[in-house]
Amino acid sequence: MSATLRTNFAGIEMDSPFILASAPPTTNFDQIARAFEAGWGGAVLKTAQYSPRFIKRNVNPRIRAVKRNGKIEAFTNFEIGSPKTIEEFVKGIRWLKERFPEKAVISSLIHSDELHESEWKELTKAFDQAGADAFELNLSCSHGQAESGGGAAIGANDVMIEKVVGWVTSTTLKPVMPKLTALTADLPSKGLAAKRGGARALTAINTISSLPGIDLETMVPFNSVDGKSAFQGLSGRPLKPIALRSVAQLSMATGLPISATGGIYDWHDCAEFIAVGASTLQVCSAVMESGYGVVKNMSKGLVEFMEKSGYETISDFCGKALENIVKHNQLNRAYKMCACVDTEKCIGCGKCKISCADNGYSAIDIADKKAFCSKEKCDGCGLCSQICPVGAIRMVRK
Repeated sequence: MSATLRTNFAGIEMDSPFILASAPPTTNFDQIARAFEAGWGGAVLKTAQYSPRFIKRNVNPRIRAVKRNGKIEAFTNFEIGSPKTIEEFVKGIRWLKERFPEKAVISSLIHSDELHESEWKELTKAFDQAGADAFELNLSCSHGQAESGGGAAIGANDVMIEKVVGWVTSTTLKPVMPKLTALTADLPSKGLAAKRGGARALTAINTISSLPGIDLETMVPFNSVDGKSAFQGLSGRPLKPIALRSVAQLSMATGLPISATGGIYDWHDCAEFIAVGASTLQVCSAVMESGYGVVKNMSKGLVEFMEKSGYETISDFCGKALENIVKHNQLNRAYKMCACVDTEKCIGCGKCKISCADNGYSAIDIADKKAFCSKEKCDGCGLCSQICPVGAIRMVRK
C-alpha cells in the first residue's frame, strides 16, 4: 500500500503535516524559504508584536541547553516576540506565498503590554490581506508576556480565551487556532472556551516556565544577563509526555483538529501524537539542535510506518489511541502482573534489587550473580522492568 503525507488541516491543504513552530527556526523569511525547500509543509511565523505602539527587545544570552551526560535533553529560553514591524510581516508573508503558494504560512499573534481589541483586529486584518493561511494565537507563552498579563495568563482564563479568540474570528474567515498552555488545572475547558470563540483548530502545547540551573559560584541562575536572570520557557524532550496528554485531552473534549508541539524529534514521536488526535506536527527544539534536515527522516519514517501498518493517510489513524484512554477509576484492578527475569540477559548488577527494596516490596534478590523475583511478594508495579539496564525483566500475568 502506498501512503501519503498530504493532509487537510482545518481547511488548509498541506503536502505534509510537518510545521515549524513559532520560535527561533522561523525568525526570518529567508530561513522559512529554505525550510520549505527542505520539505516542511508549513511554518508558524515568529510571534508578532504590535509595532506601532510596542516592541519589547530580546536580551543576551537567551537560549540555554539543558544537558545530561553531555547530551542535550532540552532548551530553555526567554526569547520573546519578533521585533519586526507590521509592514515587514506583510511584505514577508506576501513574498513567501508568492514563492511557495502550496505551503502553509501561519501568523502568530500575542498581546503587548496591554490588551486591546483594536490591536488584535488590526494585525489580523493586515496579515489576512497579505495572504496568511491561518492565525495561531499565543495564549500560552510562559515567560515575558505572561508576566504582563498576556500569554499563559490569558490562556488560564476561559472568559479571556473566548473573548480574544472572538476578536480574531470576527475579523477573518481564515482558520484561527489558539495555542494553549498545559499549565492549567482544566485544559479541556480552555479548549471548549476557544471553540465557543470560533476557533477551528488548536495548538498544544507551549513551553513550560522553568529555571535551567544555578551557577553555584555566583548564585545567579542561567542564563545570566548582566548578573540577573528570569524564569524561562522549557522546550524539548521532557515536554513530550505532557504534550501527549494535552493533545489527547483537547481532542477528546473539543473534536477540533490539533496541531501538536512539544518534544517531537523523530517519526515515532510524530506517529504517537497523531494517534492521540494531532493532524499536524510542529517542531522547534529538534531543528534548533540539528537543523531543517530533520524533516527528511521524519517523513521517511512516518511513511514507512504507515505503509507497514496499512494506513493510507494520516486521518486513518488520527486519534486511534483515544478509545483506549479511560478515567483512572475505570482501570481493571483485577488485572495482576509480576516481574519475570530472563537469566540469560541478566548481568547481576543489582539495580533491580535496590530499587525494589527501597520502594516498598523487597521482591527481588540476587543469587549466583542473577536476579530472581518472588511471585508472592511482587506487587506488579513495573519499576524493576524500567530500571534494568539490559532489558532482562519483563512483566507477565500472575
